[in-house]
Parts: sequence; structure tokens; C-alpha cells
Amino acid sequence: MRLRSAVFGASTVALIIALALLSNALITSVNQATATQTNEKDSSKTTLTIVGYGSVKYAPDLFDITLTMIGRGETAHEALTNCNSKVAAVIDALKSLGISERDMETKYVNLYPMYDWELKPPKILGYEAYYTLGVKVRDAEKLGRVIDESVKAGTDRLDGLAYTLSSEKIANLKMNAIKAAVEDAKTKASIIAETLGLKVIGIESVDMSDVDYSPPIVYKNVAVGESTTPIIPGEGELKVTVRILFNLGPAA
Repeated sequence: MRLRSAVFGASTVALIIALALLSNALITSVNQATATQTNEKDSSKTTLTIVGYGSVKYAPDLFDITLTMIGRGETAHEALTNCNSKVAAVIDALKSLGISERDMETKYVNLYPMYDWELKPPKILGYEAYYTLGVKVRDAEKLGRVIDESVKAGTDRLDGLAYTLSSEKIANLKMNAIKAAVEDAKTKASIIAETLGLKVIGIESVDMSDVDYSPPIVYKNVAVGESTTPIIPGEGELKVTVRILFNLGPAA
């Protein structure tokens, strides 16, 4: 009796093992078939890579000007005092035009002796002090007046004028350029697909290039003494490129 039970138990175990092996074989077969079907499907898929271009025009909304005040005197203290007086007057003039101190920045403060190099040894004739102030102007209509009033107040030299963009405007322009680039790519893909008797059924991937931001930065030296200085900022352009991989399928 015990022998029969042992034989029956062994037979049951063998049957279970055999069924497990058969199940694994069937699963493997199904997986292989599915992979083969997927590969066949992928190999027959039609894709289309399109590059879309977007650009937006703009006028600069931020202006950087650099003002230099010069003071001279027989002593270093006198030269620096004369220079500081001009600086204070220029800052007051800028504030009266609505320019806040947060939009002003001291660039350089220099003090030099002036020599008569023809004498041996050279002799100090006096001193010159220089104070260079950077100013941001956020209103294009004020720019000419800012230059004029600063010169009247004591600016001896206007070293540069740069046209730039505020970070807020750059962000807004970038979003508009991206939208234009994507729409350009979608339009191109639709036209090509329709011509081939197909239609766009999906998107595989999207890549965007760096934004090509080339602001119209113009540096201009303006002679001291000009009145009603005309400023014409001009127009710039921001560009974006996107690369989109489209999936195409039957039009019907």
C-alpha cells in the first residue's frame, strides 16, 4: 500500500513538472511571436522628420548708457572733489527724470596725476579724477532727454549706448517663437503627408535648438553739447528651431 502511494506521488510530481515545462514553452513561444509581430510592425512604420523655424521681430525695451564725469585740480583731493560735485549733479538730474538708484551702477572711479613729460625729471602739473556711471533706461521716449539732461548737469563724456532686452520680454518673445516654429513644422508635415496620400497620426520625438537671440546692440559715442539727441533703436529678431519626428499612416 505504501509502495502504491509512493509511486502515485512520484507520478504526480512528474506530471506537475511536465505541465510547468509545457507552460513555459508556450509562454516563450507567444512572446517570440509577439516580438516578431512588433518588429514587423515597426519596420513598416512610416516616419517623417521636419525642421520648423520660428522668428519674432521686436523693438528693444532696455537701454544701457555709460556716462563719465571728469574733475581736475592742483591736488588729488581737489580733482576728486570737483569730479564728485559733477557726479552728484548728474545723479540728481537722472532722478528728476524718474531713473531710480537701482538702475544706476558705479563702473569706475580713477584718479591720475598729470605730468609735464618735457621736463627732466617730469613734473606733476595737477590731477584728474574720473567717475564712470552706468545707467539703465527703461523708457525709450526718455532716452534722448536722459542724455541731454545728464550732459547739462555735468557729464563730460558719453562712452556708450547699448540696446538690450529685459528678461521678461525675452521670455515672452521666446514662447511666441517656439509656437511659430512648431506650427511651421506641423504645416510642413501635413502638406508632405497629404501629397503622399498619408496623414500625420502621431509624434515620436521633439527637439528644440538653442534660441538665437541677436539683439540690435549698438554702441554710439555722442558728442557732449548736442541738444535734443535723437535715438532710433531699430528692430531685432529672435529665432527658434525645432526638429519633430512625425508618424504617418494611411489617409483613409
